[in-house]
Amino acid sequence: MHKQIQIAVIGVGNRARKYLSCLPEWVQVKYVVDPEPLRLQIASRICGVPQEACFEDPEVFFATKPKAQAAIIATPDRLHLPLSLLAANHGWHILLEKPVSISEGAYLQLIAATEQYGVHITPCLEMRFHKYFRRIRNLVKSGAVGDILSIDHTEHVGPDRMAHTFVRGLWSRRDQAGPIFLSKCCHDADFIVWLTGQTALWVNSTGRIDKFKPTPGTPERCLGCPISDCPYSAVKLYKERREWIDGFDVPDGGTLDEVIDEELRSGRWGRCVYHCDNDVYDTQDVSVELTGGIHLDMHLDGTSMKEGRTTIINGSQGTLVADKWQIRIVKDGETVLEEDYSGLEAIGLHGGADAAMLEDFFEAVATGGTPSLTLQSALEGHRICYLAG
Repeated sequence: MHKQIQIAVIGVGNRARKYLSCLPEWVQVKYVVDPEPLRLQIASRICGVPQEACFEDPEVFFATKPKAQAAIIATPDRLHLPLSLLAANHGWHILLEKPVSISEGAYLQLIAATEQYGVHITPCLEMRFHKYFRRIRNLVKSGAVGDILSIDHTEHVGPDRMAHTFVRGLWSRRDQAGPIFLSKCCHDADFIVWLTGQTALWVNSTGRIDKFKPTPGTPERCLGCPISDCPYSAVKLYKERREWIDGFDVPDGGTLDEVIDEELRSGRWGRCVYHCDNDVYDTQDVSVELTGGIHLDMHLDGTSMKEGRTTIINGSQGTLVADKWQIRIVKDGETVLEEDYSGLEAIGLHGGADAAMLEDFFEAVATGGTPSLTLQSALEGHRICYLAG
């Protein structure tokens, strides 16, 4: 039986709410902090936090000298550094939404803070806790394909995620959220480093905007658009299919339908993807030479009609292909292993990986141990993304 852990949640948007939904029962939310009054109100209700423990201004919050053992920080990326420094200064361990920071210099500042204040920071890189990706790593570590010679890894950013997050959404501009490869592929680079145990000798990168750019002849908003089969239709995504709407906050007395209709009429998420102010790449190819003689090619494809990751690991004794939650190993032209993990999709919260990650972090907080995922261990994956730009 664990002693109760009291935490602050700083930034109570969609990602924080996902984590709150799978908190261990012995973790209590004592404070919530967010600049949006409506989000504070919703978080207060979800977490049972009284109004006097809800704060819009983080500086005012920290000035009250709050007492807790840890914090979940899930704010916009550019706020990760200052808010994490404040939390670390209070002696709190931190579960920090990815990416850790928008620059390597800021990342190193946070590592220094963990050493100065004796705290742990766990970046939210849940691929390490996902049964499918853990199985890939375990197979490779067991020597199932021999020594790794090369890896080809593609992140397919499907039409819904690409449109909602990186074209219309809050990660669509480099000056506000950083480059897309850092935002989306820090998971993937971390997984590759975790898989191989190697570091990067050099990184080359080429990126461009292939699809999501101004297109004459298309309406500025999806509402009323005559193109019935557009895969990026906001009307179909939000109003008809009711997907990607977790971040649409509903005020007291209002309805979700009213919020969706307002977004479609005048909000950022109702815009045509060919009339947005996005400037992050939708296609990027990154070539990395790893120590140990391993060549890595990573691809971000935001123009894809599929969602997910494809990983091909070529070894001295065979090839592992992981795609669509299927793992296959081929040796001498014959398939010697086939495994299906597609059932994990139905579990939600990244196939249970979010819950496993939180359990690992808070177990360490409760026992005075070290989380299995630390800021130091995740540095190299982020460094690859910083170099890729």
